[in-house]
Amino acid sequence: RITLHNVRYCRYRTETDYDVRHEDRTYDLRRLRSVDLFLVYWGSPWIGHTMVSFGFDDGQYLCVSIETRMERGEAYSALRGFFRQFELTYVIADERDVVRLRTNFRQGEEVHLYRLVGRPDKARQFLLDYLRHANALSDAPEWYNAATSNCTTNIRVHSEAAAEREHPFDWRILFNGRIDELLAQHHAFASPLPAAALKQAGHINARARAAGDAADFSRRIREGIPGIAP
Repeated sequence: RITLHNVRYCRYRTETDYDVRHEDRTYDLRRLRSVDLFLVYWGSPWIGHTMVSFGFDDGQYLCVSIETRMERGEAYSALRGFFRQFELTYVIADERDVVRLRTNFRQGEEVHLYRLVGRPDKARQFLLDYLRHANALSDAPEWYNAATSNCTTNIRVHSEAAAEREHPFDWRILFNGRIDELLAQHHAFASPLPAAALKQAGHINARARAAGDAADFSRRIREGIPGIAP
């Protein structure tokens, strides 16, 4: 079992009007069954934001979003993101927070969901490597870097810790809006459909808006996703 302190679960009314909540939650690693990827777009098809969610057979999902740690009054700049201007943070949260914020409250963000392949023991190694790094940041902060230490490059680092073999670096890790094509090429998705079909089928904004803040939000956004059994 693992106990995570301060799992974020904000209650949103709008993107900027919300109640901040953090909860301590306990997870049984023996019940970890799945790993899902969220790919978020807000404009260019070449650049996106990636998040990973770990699913347990009791219905719980633990979502991790690797982001810049914004200080009060600070605004993100893509250019400054290359020059050690922002610290790195791991937002560990309920999906009704980090996913729903993007599907239901932020304007112009489109979210796609994919089920990844992998054995439960590898999923466990993947999650534990995430948590080791998150804990390490409290003792030794690190810089976010838009090219070398971001939401996608760090996922690659953690996935390699649980991988059977190392995959060579690919340009689509930097232009991560195309990361779904790379993963489909390496047969990393649970469905054999091509990347374009998976992207269309995995578009979850409408499902998320219909689900709202329902207790079964995570189940409802996965209905009909290729590779995810009913």
